[in-house]
Amino acid sequence: MGCAPRAHTLAFPVLSPSRRTLLLSCSLHRARGSDCEAATLKTLCHPAIPRFVKSFSDGAGVGLRLYLASQLIEGEALTARISRGRLGEDELRDVARQVLRVLVYLHGQPSPVLHRDIKPDNVLVRPDGTLVLVDFGSARRLSGAQTYNATLTGTFGYMPAEQLGGTVDATTDLYALGATLLHAATGKPPADLFSKDFALRIPEAVPAALRPFLTRLVQPRRDRRFRSAAEALAALDRPPAAKVRPAFLAAMLAALITALGVVAAGTGSRPRTATAAVAPGSMPIVQEVAGRWFQQAKPSCNPVEVAQLMARRPPPAGWKGAGYGAGCWALAGKIAEARAVLDGLRPDDRLRAAGIVFDLAHPVADAGDDVSAAPIMNLVLESWPDHYMARYHAGMSDYALGNLDRARTHLEVFLRLYSNEDGFRHNAQQVLARLP
Repeated sequence: MGCAPRAHTLAFPVLSPSRRTLLLSCSLHRARGSDCEAATLKTLCHPAIPRFVKSFSDGAGVGLRLYLASQLIEGEALTARISRGRLGEDELRDVARQVLRVLVYLHGQPSPVLHRDIKPDNVLVRPDGTLVLVDFGSARRLSGAQTYNATLTGTFGYMPAEQLGGTVDATTDLYALGATLLHAATGKPPADLFSKDFALRIPEAVPAALRPFLTRLVQPRRDRRFRSAAEALAALDRPPAAKVRPAFLAAMLAALITALGVVAAGTGSRPRTATAAVAPGSMPIVQEVAGRWFQQAKPSCNPVEVAQLMARRPPPAGWKGAGYGAGCWALAGKIAEARAVLDGLRPDDRLRAAGIVFDLAHPVADAGDDVSAAPIMNLVLESWPDHYMARYHAGMSDYALGNLDRARTHLEVFLRLYSNEDGFRHNAQQVLARLP
């Protein structure tokens, strides 16, 4: 069902006959006053998509005019924002996150909807910073994994090569988003960034932390892009673990093993409790309040002292403080208390905070102690179901503990989210093959 129309200001864009012929791939038996944009918008209800109100026509033959009444969006096109200067990393992430959420909704419809013309002109920025994806005149419903011989629509530079040949799938919109983000990051339209083989270059102007993400979005080959908007969204919010120094990982691993206890995989015994002792200077100074709090609080993240720590010196306000606080509770084995901290956050902040909790337990899981890390990994999944590494470690630990049905669920989801052919994927496939 679509959104119910509201009685207030509406927009009435006029579609000429030529536009109707170019952009619509609907069958000709549809009523004259209908077009694909109207037909698509009628079925959609999302805060980042204009609400459909009514469509009608006027005139006949070459004088035919089509009208679409929809919600009026107050704001400016992303193009106008880019004209005032390139977007920084935080703004780029915000744009990517908001558009990806819309794509998760569109591509998740019973008959997935492809926008097919994502570009700065079609992304409106409201005064409060929220985005709206507009112009569904090029949209098409996907009847299978791919649609062939589709009407050629889109904008050069923003559409991948396969779209020129009429073949589109969910990754087509992801490519267009990547090209849009490149435009926003560099101030240059993507057509100016083509290499000799028509692959989009990632210039130095793009923030370093976002280059791998954008590189994957705009891969010329579909099979090398993110497989879905959900996978791209998870990758966008995933903490950059590659930047962590080996010395830091070693210190974290030693401290966490002490705190959680080393348990042989498959024994089914509970992790023993212990007080962690961290030598001064063993962790690099994190240049933020929440990180410094955790550095000082970490020796008390144990079952005996954690409650007194939280009462005497609680973590800083904000999602980072909540993440480190929940992580401290979790390392002490107090999963219920950690869950309460995460549950008190907004959905976006809860996901980010869960990422911090994952980072604190990840070294233990990587060392093979999935049994000790299992409760924390399952806690992370409550807030971030698409966290592929949490899925992997939770699945492995459930397998070791004999929770075979839950292990199967975790590992099957992991394989859907994670496409790299490496040891993680191979291990998951081996375990699934052993399950009855």
